[in-house]
Amino acid sequence: MSVEKVEVLVVGGGQAGIAMSEHLSGHGIQHLVVERGRIAERWRTGRWDSLVANGPAWHDRFPGMEFSSDPDGFPGKDEVADYFVAYAQKIAAPIRCGVAVAAVTRNAGRRGFRAETSGGTIEADHVIAATGPFQTPVMPGLVPEDVGVAQIHSADYRNPAHLRAGAVLVVGTGSSGVQIADELQDSGRRVSSCRSGRMGARRAAIADRISAGGWGCSTSGMPRPCPASSTPPSRSAGPKAGDGRPAPLRGKGHDPGRAHRGLPGR
Repeated sequence: MSVEKVEVLVVGGGQAGIAMSEHLSGHGIQHLVVERGRIAERWRTGRWDSLVANGPAWHDRFPGMEFSSDPDGFPGKDEVADYFVAYAQKIAAPIRCGVAVAAVTRNAGRRGFRAETSGGTIEADHVIAATGPFQTPVMPGLVPEDVGVAQIHSADYRNPAHLRAGAVLVVGTGSSGVQIADELQDSGRRVSSCRSGRMGARRAAIADRISAGGWGCSTSGMPRPCPASSTPPSRSAGPKAGDGRPAPLRGKGHDPGRAHRGLPGR
């Protein structure tokens, strides 16, 4: 079987892979991007149904192309995935979908690397891993399996109906944890949230605001008692980011997406 040769092989066709392709093309560097699924596959099939971007559309975007929706809104996961596809087409990114990389080894006695893929062998002078840092869910052994408490990772959560009846403890107050806790509360669930270590001032303020609607958040690793619940705050009360923050204000001279920042690579 023939061996394909490229100068740079980029593994992953999501946000990072597309951004890298744009930079490589801008410097005239020949490259190939391989993606095991579709462009931005994780956004389409690997996250919960109501996932939205962490920031508003005017901020969470690539340079040179805006979202077609409300710039102050928070794009949903399918809109984000479609945006990635459109941007890849706009910059003519050389992305080959449906190609999984099984192994990458350094060439013996000469420069470069050898990648074994589902589409054949590829040799490259350089390899860039753009698969994201959180591809393997971590489930700490906190609750024994024989106590009858259902446990799932956020990677497996889809919507409130996906969980059996009862109260829910959400472990973690990052973007995923806060967004999922917010959705569960709005569905009528009694929700508690906890995290280890100290919570930053901004997230602590968010937790205090949301706890008024019925769910508590502890920075000591254990949930604090929820106050007597009044009417939970509505998700439609105002725009907020993927981690529950109020929509940020636009700053003067701000160039959204200048460094390909903003969109989470989950």
